[in-house]
Amino acid sequence: MLEFKNVSYVYGEGTPFKKTAVDDVSFTIPEGKVTGLIGHTGSGKSTLSLLMNGLLSPSSGNVLLNGADINAKGTKKRDVRFKVGLVFQYPEYQLFEETVEKDIAYGPKNMGLSDEDIQERILYAAHFTGISDEMLKKSPFELSGGQKRRVAIAGVIAMDPEILVLDEPAAGLDPKGKNEILGSLCDFRKKRDNTLVIISHSMEDIGMYSDNIITMAEGKILLSGTPAEVFSHHDTLISNGLAVPEVTKILSQLKKDGYDVNGSCYTVENAAMELKKLFEKK
Repeated sequence: MLEFKNVSYVYGEGTPFKKTAVDDVSFTIPEGKVTGLIGHTGSGKSTLSLLMNGLLSPSSGNVLLNGADINAKGTKKRDVRFKVGLVFQYPEYQLFEETVEKDIAYGPKNMGLSDEDIQERILYAAHFTGISDEMLKKSPFELSGGQKRRVAIAGVIAMDPEILVLDEPAAGLDPKGKNEILGSLCDFRKKRDNTLVIISHSMEDIGMYSDNIITMAEGKILLSGTPAEVFSHHDTLISNGLAVPEVTKILSQLKKDGYDVNGSCYTVENAAMELKKLFEKK
């Protein structure tokens, strides 16, 4: 379990460029669940992801992993990063080896695993992210943006972290590629019983794949809860520069117009069921 207690982070402390990116936030990432983290640009989402595995240390407050402060004196950050894996928003910044296979192997090698275990993890991670045997032998810099993202994700999955944090994992992908990547990540979580944190601007993606949602605005927690609970506050989300799923907009407007529907629906399937019930009543 990952827990934030009164965490703040300030960039440029003591300079004219001082900026509070995270402002006294407290929340828990529940174990074994998918938590979606949403917010507009500059809301503090990416800073939170860097605080989660110790790449940044809080200006104040505590980040706890299974009850222990990851920034406490004597804590080995290297061990923390094996437990909390982070995939950056721009995967090309995370790739550097000669081949895809070597890039995926980098993390397991640093964990001190045997060659046999490393190879097993490479194939396991490649399978989950849809990387072919042929692609394993290629240079990662020959790949498309979507393929690079798969390799970056595979490199973190190969370390089998307890918590996997992904910053915009499906950005720029077509609908098919987006569903493949997010679907495989959720399958990975179910099979390994680990914890997944997905940071995204897409309300549809967050609503479809998350068990819980944390909404950020200006460095603070705006809303948190299940997707239904968060999206029921659509007016609050919109007033803070955030969108809601298109189907939520439609059902919400129908409810305002006097129709007996659930205005908090956030998936196409649930919206279709609501509309079907409406037509049956008519």
